[in-house]
Amino acid sequence: MSPPESRLGLMPPLKRWFLWPAWPVVHAIVAALVVAVLWRANYPGWRIAVIAVLLFGNSFRHMIFGHMLLPVRVMRESPGSCPKRGSGFWLCGLMAQFVVVGLSGGLHSPLLLATMTPLSSILIAFGWSTESKFAVRIVFICALLLIFLPAQWFGPVVSEPYYSQLAALMLFAVAVLHSAYLVAVTRALNASHCEVDRARDQMGQAALARARELEQLSAQLSHELKNPLGAIKALVQLSKRDACDSESRERLRVAESEVDRMNTILQEYLSFSRPLEKLRREPLSLGALADEVLDLLGAQASTTGVALGRNGEAQLDADPRRLREALFNLVANALDATPRGGSVQVKISHRPSAVQVEVRDSGRGMPREILERVGTPFFTTREQGTGLGVAMARAAFAQHGGSLEYASEEGRGTTATGTLPLLPERSAGGPPPTR
Repeated sequence: MSPPESRLGLMPPLKRWFLWPAWPVVHAIVAALVVAVLWRANYPGWRIAVIAVLLFGNSFRHMIFGHMLLPVRVMRESPGSCPKRGSGFWLCGLMAQFVVVGLSGGLHSPLLLATMTPLSSILIAFGWSTESKFAVRIVFICALLLIFLPAQWFGPVVSEPYYSQLAALMLFAVAVLHSAYLVAVTRALNASHCEVDRARDQMGQAALARARELEQLSAQLSHELKNPLGAIKALVQLSKRDACDSESRERLRVAESEVDRMNTILQEYLSFSRPLEKLRREPLSLGALADEVLDLLGAQASTTGVALGRNGEAQLDADPRRLREALFNLVANALDATPRGGSVQVKISHRPSAVQVEVRDSGRGMPREILERVGTPFFTTREQGTGLGVAMARAAFAQHGGSLEYASEEGRGTTATGTLPLLPERSAGGPPPTR
């Protein structure tokens, strides 16, 4: 891996050492050219003298503090952390630039464009800080003075062609310096993007590694516990068969149901730990898949007095096992939330380039604070729930490239809406048989 300096696009230290003093020298040359042009334009001598002192004073400031290229250095080396040394002189330099403009014609000065440079460099170097706020106040006050003070307070207008020469010189100097600033900002942004991408990749790799570890742990746990649970269930069933009294049989029946519940929880943990398992897509009928799930839960629905129904049909390429598990969890949750006399409906419909599956119940609904947490692993409102059913269903829809959203209102039921995108070669047509 390359060192940080080369990754940020920094020039070698020796080259920077040769180039760094060149900028204050260039500034001094530009100041000398400005003074020379004003002298040739027969500008008032005392004004030229004051302008020369201010301009060469700024050049000396750049040479001492490196203010001209400090924004470039800050953006390349440590964006957002500018040293405070000499910031007061920097603000004085900004004010001196406006004094130069006032001495050379005010709003008609050919040097007016040069006032952009110190302000923009302060903003780049310091961001929106105390120094930048002071700089903005200085610019605001000086601009008001240039606008509202009497014209006779400012210097006379520089005659042509010297006015055009100075304006062109200022335009060139400002363009060159701002180009350096823009390149520095662009490189800093690119470096930041690279760091963000690198951090995101590392987080993704770490999350994938944790998911693989969880999958291996769950597989090992399932393998270690399935056989003992099976043996316990068989012994409980034998004991229940030989029990002499109804009380003992009832206790053994409870024990058998608890073993079944442990098997169910174990299977849910195992399924939840495999969200990254590769899909095995095949052509399937979503209506037939929903009917299969409803048949499996039909006995439970009859016992609790809840009506089940399905309408709509769609053909798509998907993993039938993953979708069957997802629909089973959604319908089972809807059954648990629906009182006797209610209904659970599965509706399949087409959307542009997608299939929509709705599982709607007429149950008690959920308040907003519960709805916001639905799908969070291990969060459940049921006494014997694990909170993994919705998380597994959402993972199944997401792995197919779709989504699962919940909508609910207390006393008016809940609707789980899953979206499955169609592959380009799969037609969106299909008859909508009802059940």
